Amino acid sequence: MKASEKIQRFFDQLKEKHKLTFINDTNYHERWSFRVSSLNLYTLLLLYTIIIIIVLMLLFKYTALSGIFATKEDSVTQNMVEENTRSLDSLYEMTESTEKYLNNLQRLLNGEPFDDSVYIKSQDTTFVNYVPNFSKSKEDSILRNKIENQNAAGSNDDESDLTFDFFFPPVNGVISQSFNPLKDHFGVDVSTLADEPIKACLDGTVIVSGWIPGEGNILIIQHNNDLISVYKHCAVLLKNQGDKILTGDPIGIVGNTGENTSGPHLHFELWKRGLPLNPQEFISF
Repeated sequence: MKASEKIQRFFDQLKEKHKLTFINDTNYHERWSFRVSSLNLYTLLLLYTIIIIIVLMLLFKYTALSGIFATKEDSVTQNMVEENTRSLDSLYEMTESTEKYLNNLQRLLNGEPFDDSVYIKSQDTTFVNYVPNFSKSKEDSILRNKIENQNAAGSNDDESDLTFDFFFPPVNGVISQSFNPLKDHFGVDVSTLADEPIKACLDGTVIVSGWIPGEGNILIIQHNNDLISVYKHCAVLLKNQGDKILTGDPIGIVGNTGENTSGPHLHFELWKRGLPLNPQEFISF
């Protein structure tokens, strides 16, 4: 039998009429009946299916049932809301920490008491077994003797005292961001190797040693001539508030703590009588 004949026979079978009869089960009288072909049944079933699909689509599009299934736009909107929420939380914390830091710094410069941040350094076990090299080089000893001799000879209170010879570089590295008060950057960022020791630029007394969320571990030293030096983002602080510091003494370890940092570096500031100074004018890093 040829293929065309098989196809023709199949369609003929679909067109064959069948009688569907409903009979009373008690007296076997025929109640009603109708004749229908297989093709009619398939066509009717397809038509009903299409109608049901159209009705469901309209319901999901124009009624509250549309909320059952999440669309691509809903997913994008939800992701944007979550991202904006995280950004707002981060901005709020950064603003709060910066405001607290500036308020404490203003009180500090005015000689007023301030609230030191609470930070339990014993919880930080990152550097428990770390032993940095704090040995003084020949240049350190020469600079220390020179400064001690100059201090013994006496000094005045003029800004001319702030010469390069007086300052010891806290770290050696590359300046990644320079002094720019117009952008609220009141110091310099010195990129250097992580875990390098940070050294005091001058003799002085530690007046702040603690933790600020935006700046991480921070240490501030009061020097003579109303001069203050600030060291931020330290991995570990080696000195406590009230400690006496000599020039070149190790006071911390270079790190990447706090929110306002993206890599190991030291943010270093100099302040005199409440005004920021450009450290690069006095120190060669």
